[in-house]
Amino acid sequence: MPKKDRTFAAKLAHETRTVRLETCGVCGKEKVAVVHMASVYGETGAWRPQKRRVKVCDCNRQEVYG
Repeated sequence: MPKKDRTFAAKLAHETRTVRLETCGVCGKEKVAVVHMASVYGETGAWRPQKRRVKVCDCNRQEVYG
């Protein structure tokens, strides 16, 4: 029987230690990481999805969300 790697509590403790909150230099609020999905016209002539991880605060919220 294989040994279990880590318990749920250990995984949660690791996640809380590794999350770093970043503050904006302009507005001073926390930046929130979001996934921005866009449709891009590719070189082959077809539309394809594009995923980008973007950090959003009050300063660039309008640019990201449109």
